[in-house]
Amino acid sequence: MQEKDIPSNPEWSHIPDHARHVMLCTGPRCTLRGALKVWKTVRNELLAAQRMETADGVLLTRTHCQFPCNLGPVATVYPDRCWYRIASHDDARRLVREHLIDGQPVRDLLLKGVGQ
Repeated sequence: MQEKDIPSNPEWSHIPDHARHVMLCTGPRCTLRGALKVWKTVRNELLAAQRMETADGVLLTRTHCQFPCNLGPVATVYPDRCWYRIASHDDARRLVREHLIDGQPVRDLLLKGVGQ
């Protein structure tokens, strides 16, 4: 496939608006621990709050392994440099509500000693 054959959209040439960038691991170990369900919950909560790719919102990106795999599903929030273990729908909802909307890291979900 040549470059001219690759589908294009003008929006794909711009970085979406965002205040925070959340990277959620969907590597093999995190996926086995429920990362895809967590990702869907985070995405749905952000959409419901109208905080997806807005100036005061979040750019949500699925990644591959971020380490530490055995503590996953792992999510990182930048520019805050917070590393989280988001293991359930409730954890995902708290991440969105408390950190991504209210601006307060969720202390009991933070991975201890990582990025702090």
